[in-house]
Amino acid sequence: MENQNDIVRGVIKTSIGYMTFTAILGIVLGLVMLFYPGGTMVLMEAAFAFFQIILTIFILYYTITEAVFYFKTGGTFKGILYAMIGVAATVLVWSQGVGFIFYVIAFFLIVTGIFDIVGGMRLSRGRVFLILLGVLNILIAMIILRNPAILPFLIAWYVLFWGISRLFLAIELRGLV
Repeated sequence: MENQNDIVRGVIKTSIGYMTFTAILGIVLGLVMLFYPGGTMVLMEAAFAFFQIILTIFILYYTITEAVFYFKTGGTFKGILYAMIGVAATVLVWSQGVGFIFYVIAFFLIVTGIFDIVGGMRLSRGRVFLILLGVLNILIAMIILRNPAILPFLIAWYVLFWGISRLFLAIELRGLV
């Protein structure tokens, strides 16, 4: 039993170390983004283009694989259907401009906000920080949906706050060990 407790403590210490490292990285990145918002937007555009390319590769790979399978097994209608879905999904991915990223980010923030709030309610320590981060995620998502042009500044402040809150959470979790 003693050995198992030592293993758990080791895992918790390692997790706290990683959390502290990512928190400091988030603080530094948030400050850089805050003082250089134009660079933040350029990075978002590049990330979105990369996302479009990767998503297109996955869509085409999946639909072509499925279509070929159905063509080989005599399911011509299903093969044509998969090929048409692949073309339609690819067109949809490339017809969306960079503005679409605002909705993706807002959706991501809402989902992670809900998970942070629910997860925070289950913690005995660090509860306030995680719930506060969840509420902040949802509020930022609402602001993005109402005024997308403010996104680079919000992302900078969000990353900065995320880093600070994770740092405080790591400090609070050190009390567990």
